[in-house]
Amino acid sequence: MGRLPPSFTSLYRLVLRATSASVLHHTGARKNFRKLWRPAFDAAAQVFRELQSCQSKSIGHERLLNIFQRRVDGSLTLLVNSANYRGVPHQVVRNLNLLRQGNIGWVQGHYYVSLTKNAWKPQLSPTAPEYSPKAIVPDTHRAAMVQIIRRENLQVNERCWNGLGEVVKMAEGRHNLCLGRVRMKRWEMEKS
Repeated sequence: MGRLPPSFTSLYRLVLRATSASVLHHTGARKNFRKLWRPAFDAAAQVFRELQSCQSKSIGHERLLNIFQRRVDGSLTLLVNSANYRGVPHQVVRNLNLLRQGNIGWVQGHYYVSLTKNAWKPQLSPTAPEYSPKAIVPDTHRAAMVQIIRRENLQVNERCWNGLGEVVKMAEGRHNLCLGRVRMKRWEMEKS
């Protein structure tokens, strides 16, 4: 694999520095934004590498890189305005950070919680009641209604997050911005 051009790597570092300044060098927010920006730059780096490996220049790849460059320029403008002024751009960046934090909590709370509940616990005996299978169909009417309400709430939450993602994509397209991508990583059990 060829190395990425210095202009691309310096652009990534510039975005990270501007992001850090726009969140007033807050460590948690800086990490959130780094995790948001990384997938977008990884995808652009993959296109760069494909262009370097091909002998003929692909017009589609060059067009994608031009769009990416234009969107990153717009995003840098937003980040610089957020760092310099405490107006609407700063509120957008702040809310984007809160959105990322909320999404992480929601995903961990709704998708990964069942994996940690069913994890093997070495201090328990193999015949412990925690290892016995639970009934899928609740035995009482009240438990059935609670399960139905929880399932409906989960569906509403999922629809809201999907709708919010669409709003972010529309804002990116309308204002020529790149606000990052959420990358889901494989769940791994915590080592104790």
